[in-house]
Amino acid sequence: MKTSSWGVQRKKRDYIEVWVFLLLLFSVNFFDLLPITRVIGPNGPFTFYLISLFLVFTFHRRAWIRDSAHWLIPFWWFLLGIVLSYVPALLNYGQSFTQSFFTNRRIFEFTAFPILIALRPTERELRTSLYAFSVVYLFFTLFVTFLAQDWVYVPAEASFIEEGDFVHNLSGVRHVSLAFIFAFQRMIKDSTRSNIAWPLFLFAILFLVQNRTSLIAVILMAGFVVYSMKMSARKLIIIVVIVVTIVLMAVYTSGQWGQLYQMTVSQVLNPEYNRNKALTYMFSTRDPLRYLLGEGFISANVNPIILTLQESGIYHSDVGLVGLWHMYGIIPVAVILVMTIKGLSRKKSFAVRAAAIYILTGTLTLSFFAFGETLLWLSIFLYMYYVDGDPAYVDNRVTKRNFSWTTWRHRSIGG
Repeated sequence: MKTSSWGVQRKKRDYIEVWVFLLLLFSVNFFDLLPITRVIGPNGPFTFYLISLFLVFTFHRRAWIRDSAHWLIPFWWFLLGIVLSYVPALLNYGQSFTQSFFTNRRIFEFTAFPILIALRPTERELRTSLYAFSVVYLFFTLFVTFLAQDWVYVPAEASFIEEGDFVHNLSGVRHVSLAFIFAFQRMIKDSTRSNIAWPLFLFAILFLVQNRTSLIAVILMAGFVVYSMKMSARKLIIIVVIVVTIVLMAVYTSGQWGQLYQMTVSQVLNPEYNRNKALTYMFSTRDPLRYLLGEGFISANVNPIILTLQESGIYHSDVGLVGLWHMYGIIPVAVILVMTIKGLSRKKSFAVRAAAIYILTGTLTLSFFAFGETLLWLSIFLYMYYVDGDPAYVDNRVTKRNFSWTTWRHRSIGG
């Protein structure tokens, strides 16, 4: 292959935006909307990722994948940790390696990372896909909340709209946060009305769904921009206007912020709060092997321990990286922390550093990278880390010039 699609006219790359958009939708199982999940089935997302992996390796720039093999080092280490967790699952629960693989097959949706390497989406293509996803997310959030409550499954013991919330929470808020990161970076580069409107719009979505970790993370990101970047007077004024707008939103919704604060404090101090119970349980083990390799993802057909824990309100996904460590051991957590710390380097762009801040902010909440949505988020972060700074990735270079795949081959990005 002598040229890549960098050397093809822009309109011929539109399918990549569609492909990434579909990866986003399948990662959240189409928001778990019952009319759709009944059609695609429980294995729909896993099957789509397998098909995507087959297509990109068979027809789509295999030379790029081979040449970027060093980018996959975190990927292989992460999967090694997953496979090693099969050992304690076998020794402690009698779950075979085959059972461990099929029970936790969605963990292999982390193949989104090599898929992204093969597709080579540009910053603009990623941003466009995330914007489209965020608009669809908002539409279905409002649609389900006010018109189609029977489209989602809600356990009998849970409320359709939790106390203090505005709307029913659909999966996908992490991708909206990632869209906010891209929007903020775009605004820094080019402060047009449209580029200013997008961060405000996306922040409004995050506030609407009342996800505390995401709200704290994006506010930290905004503060990080003002603190760390050298900006012209015009850009500084724009940033100040946005901050003032967000402050005014907070003032006029102070009751809602107060509720969030009071709820957070009461939960943190309550030993019966689900996250506190989960942390107590996960640090109570005295088996050294579990500290190193985790306990594995145990099928309810092998041992009802997962169901028993869930009935007690204990979920691994509630406690972020701690839950990931307890289930899969030290190696996957170490991979994530090492790449996150490297992503904080001043040599990296705002988007990479902001994504790293988001991961650290959600250490005990959102950063449970073990299922579709979180694994795609992690894959996009790793992809951003490695292509950061390359002219073939940056918007204005891609739209004005053609690039051969050798542009990538002769550059080593991110170490």
